[in-house]
Amino acid sequence: MYRASECIGCKSCRTICPEGAIGDSGPVAIDRTRCNLCGTCTDECPSGALSIVGRHYTVDELVQGLVRDKAFYDNSGGGVTLSGGEPTLYMDYSSEVARELNARGVRVGVETCGDFEWERFSEELLPHCAFIFVDMKFMDEELHKYFTGRDNSRIMKNIENIVSSVRTEYLIRVPLVPQVTATPENLSAIAKRMRELGLNRVALLPYNPLWIAKTRGLGRSLRYERHTWMSREERKVVKDIFQGFHIERAFGDAVDKDENSI
Repeated sequence: MYRASECIGCKSCRTICPEGAIGDSGPVAIDRTRCNLCGTCTDECPSGALSIVGRHYTVDELVQGLVRDKAFYDNSGGGVTLSGGEPTLYMDYSSEVARELNARGVRVGVETCGDFEWERFSEELLPHCAFIFVDMKFMDEELHKYFTGRDNSRIMKNIENIVSSVRTEYLIRVPLVPQVTATPENLSAIAKRMRELGLNRVALLPYNPLWIAKTRGLGRSLRYERHTWMSREERKVVKDIFQGFHIERAFGDAVDKDENSI
């Protein structure tokens, strides 16, 4: 990741890169097709503008690190949440981590977009989960495909399976992106479907603009760009829609004191 605000323009990274992935203009234009993530440039960077974000853990390494905080989990009634990205893309790894944490008395939750193979999820990961957070982004199949690259048919079927057959606690979450997911039409359709499924609680996730700098730092292009948080008026519209369908927010009025909460 490249953080332009930290860069002092020394271009030492250009000199030392063994793949020649950094050109004359410096790290602002890394050729990521040539970069092999060796980390040589990050070791050389004096300001920390270049860094490797993320690292690989074996299951044992990760579990051992997580259980160090078991006293806090026990005291709070919480545990460990597997999030991402999408943890169900790595079903073998996620299932093994969850199983090992359970064996050590740690509760495990999963945050998922809902697009996974139900049979495998229910056999491998679900038995080790104390809680499931699952997203509903769009009700319209074509809009879902346009913005995410996949339709929502399997997601909606998996949500139905969770509601009808899972005894584990679960909660629907709605990521709110202004003019994308957070439109009256889409939110009303989601709320209507939730009521049809007998659901009356939702977690509303307000738009967070901090992703923009991170995306640029990873050299990725932006299809959507908004630099401001949701306004009080925008958040009220969202709350009113779900309240109109008699759906309660899972995190109640206590969080309304936070300007950026729903």
